[in-house]
Amino acid sequence: MTDTALDALAAHAGIFDRYRDLADREHVTSPDTKRALLAAMGLGEDDPSDTLRRLQAERDARPLPAAIVVRAGEPTDLRVRGGDVEWRLAPDPRTAEPLHGGRSREGIIGLPALPVGLHLVIVREAHSVVVAAPEAAPDLALRGLDAPRWGITTALYGLRSDANAGIGTYRDLAVAAEALARQGADFIGINPVHALGAASGSISPYSPTHRAFLNTDHIEPRDVPAEAEALRAPGLVDYPASRRVLDQTLRQSYRTMNDIEARDLQTFRSRSGTALQDFATFEAISLLHGADWRCWPETLRRPTTAAVRRFAVENEDEIGYHAYLQWQAETQLAEAQRRAKCAGMALGLYVDLAIGVRPDGAEVWAEPNSFARSVSLGTPPDQFNAKGQVWGLAPMSPLGLQEDLFRPFVDTMRAVAGHAGLARIDHILGFVRCFWVPEDGTPGTYVRYPTDILLAITKVEAVHAGCIMIGEDLGVLPDGLRERLAEANLYGCSVAQFERGADGDMCHPSEYRTRALASFSTHDTPTVRGFWQGWEIERQAAFGQLDEEMAVRGRQRRDWDRRRLHWLVDEASDEPPGDLNVDDVARIHALLGEGASDLLAVQLDDVFARVEQQNFPGTVDEYPNWRLKCPVSVGEMDEIAALGPVRRAVDRRRMRDR
Repeated sequence: MTDTALDALAAHAGIFDRYRDLADREHVTSPDTKRALLAAMGLGEDDPSDTLRRLQAERDARPLPAAIVVRAGEPTDLRVRGGDVEWRLAPDPRTAEPLHGGRSREGIIGLPALPVGLHLVIVREAHSVVVAAPEAAPDLALRGLDAPRWGITTALYGLRSDANAGIGTYRDLAVAAEALARQGADFIGINPVHALGAASGSISPYSPTHRAFLNTDHIEPRDVPAEAEALRAPGLVDYPASRRVLDQTLRQSYRTMNDIEARDLQTFRSRSGTALQDFATFEAISLLHGADWRCWPETLRRPTTAAVRRFAVENEDEIGYHAYLQWQAETQLAEAQRRAKCAGMALGLYVDLAIGVRPDGAEVWAEPNSFARSVSLGTPPDQFNAKGQVWGLAPMSPLGLQEDLFRPFVDTMRAVAGHAGLARIDHILGFVRCFWVPEDGTPGTYVRYPTDILLAITKVEAVHAGCIMIGEDLGVLPDGLRERLAEANLYGCSVAQFERGADGDMCHPSEYRTRALASFSTHDTPTVRGFWQGWEIERQAAFGQLDEEMAVRGRQRRDWDRRRLHWLVDEASDEPPGDLNVDDVARIHALLGEGASDLLAVQLDDVFARVEQQNFPGTVDEYPNWRLKCPVSVGEMDEIAALGPVRRAVDRRRMRDR
């Protein structure tokens, strides 16, 4: 194995030869890292020269690339390899486009002007997806809405009511949305609601088993037993106890369905097809053989085996139950969006798409070709963590996605965009490159992704769903990413804690990007009061994430940040106070509302001046991540005085800009 051949194969697979971190230090990718990442893509067994020749031969044998981006509404010529051929076009079933076909001429397939959608061209039984993309995704203007628009973000699992089993439900979400709509909010944002897995015990919404299916912890049960009352107490979510109660209650509801419900469930299963059947089968198997499919009997480790088919037949009732849960979750989430819009929210639900899935979960089991193995997504050192991060999530493989015609990505994007008026794409930097970290301890590096195709698919799904897309563009940014997002009408994120000028000082919100969602904080960063107190610095030091020198520098920086923020809110003010109250926090958010960004998000935790944040990156057992409940119940959200300054600030700017 020569380094030259290894380097050529790594370059073909999109593995970076070198990269620069947040401190602008250059890191050269080692041969060991290249070998580990190639092995993760299934390219590590043969000589790299032979592997490269095989990949190039397979590419050249295809009459057309696996995916082709064209502009919707314009005729397009496709150059086909191998001379003139018969071709067929199967249009996106969501459009009224008729079937097309014919024979290429002089190696050219003349496609008609296609509507926005994902169409299939078939040549010699080889399929290629034609992404007929609009010029841009929907934005506020295309939705007929003037800017700015504001809303509340909160943890769905932490919503409290007298009708849940200790975990917030989709009905709680609807009630909260209606209450906040009456106070002028245009949207309510929540953590990802992807499926977490019946047997996994996972609680992180950013570590799902499958992103095209929903978290069933949030289903409102028909009848809640008396034992659930203790689980509703303020404090922390008790997931094991709440899940036991929910499972007992929901199984009883499944067993006692009436005829209409049974027919509706069957219609849902038929419409959802193989994907739902595979997912429900995975859930049923996992409850017998454990959460990690990699430890199952060999014959059950792929969804297409005869053993899996036999299991499905023999366990149809259990599989039906897990399909029932998805039906209930889909129905209730759709109802939450309907109620939010009917209450007056301009956008309704604001949902989140996680960057990856657990390697032991249902999505990797169902789509084995589309995911890399024995590597994790992560980051080099950045503003979230000075030591870098390893997230324990399986990356999608760019080469595998092409082989699967990007279907898993499409399914995920379609599921997320279809549930809301706003959707946030976590770590959209991954549309350009993702940082892969081998599980064997070899240093990580970046892998390149097909940006044009991923953006085009995103625009298509956003248009069909009527959903405005937001990309979380924080961290070590690829060159030109924000410009590409703006061209596509995707909004970015302006988090006040990270919006700084060349001198390192916090910027005035009037200097933020217009095409962005502004917020002071996120679930991964300090709340306003936590930031003011330097709360996270002390915990980073206690958790070993900062050494003493770094902690001292952090405290000094925060002392100046506190003064700068105090001055931004009130130039004539004296020394900043040692702590903030609800009114102080409201004034800070009003300042953001008067800024330049078209969208503003206020964390519900900040509305009540909470100190603790929902998640502390880099911790597992040291901090109660994803368990903090809301300070008030959904029934107490009808009148929140602290929202008044925010609403008035946004209204003033909207009137001024008309």
